[in-house]
Amino acid sequence: MNTTITDATGVDNAALCQAMADAFSDYAVPLNLSLASFNFMMKQRGLDPGASRIAVVDGQIAAIWLVSIRGGRSYLISSGTVPKYRGRGLATAIANASLAGLRAAGLGTFQTEVLVENTTAAGLYFKLGMHKHRDLSCYAITGPKPGAPATHQISEVGWSDVTQETEALLDWSPSWQNSNGSIDAIADAVRCFCVKDDNRLNGYAVLVPDSGSLLQIGVHPDARRQGIGTSLINHAIAAAPNGQLRLVNADASDDSFAQFMRSLPVKQTQGQFELAMAL
Repeated sequence: MNTTITDATGVDNAALCQAMADAFSDYAVPLNLSLASFNFMMKQRGLDPGASRIAVVDGQIAAIWLVSIRGGRSYLISSGTVPKYRGRGLATAIANASLAGLRAAGLGTFQTEVLVENTTAAGLYFKLGMHKHRDLSCYAITGPKPGAPATHQISEVGWSDVTQETEALLDWSPSWQNSNGSIDAIADAVRCFCVKDDNRLNGYAVLVPDSGSLLQIGVHPDARRQGIGTSLINHAIAAAPNGQLRLVNADASDDSFAQFMRSLPVKQTQGQFELAMAL
């Protein structure tokens, strides 16, 4: 068996997409991303081929470790090993190769998310020295809140028009894929709805309309419990293709946000752990 570990520079996205599909093929819910969806995911999360690693066995990609770098921080977008190549230490080998490169480049931190039930992947990350930073909740919002009056004037603006104001409306930092940097990367593909009063941003929501993914939603602390969040949710649902929203990676320690979610027609889906380590 001829095995090579290398970075992903020059590797076609179609090959990485197929390797990712192969690696997840035996999951309870297989990941069947189209190439267009894969490309969008990598653009949003910031794939850095030079920081990423692949293991090639006899000319075939056997394992992937896809990484993003932003502002001195690094993030694992996706990792996996094709089933027939498991048990050979490939995941650990490419992880160590990537982390060594990140340390050599002077990166300060490394982070990722892992599904709560994926104990195999979590075990590898813990062995590498990562620790649980926080619990993340995920939701499927299945429709608008019945009987909620449209009492707030909602306007649509460009993401860049509100970017500088959003931090004041959030009680916790969005996960990597929902961060301002990730939204910046796909700004031409999102819709941003807001409620303003006297030139102050009172509430906003950022939607990827093609997928129904709600990336961020926030209401100013002084304007909460006035129905702004519900109005934004209902407006976003009306703009989503199937009348449903997907919201992932909400900080599970925020009881107020969880209560707000429970006030909607919502189904809580499998959560994640956010893991992190210093490099």
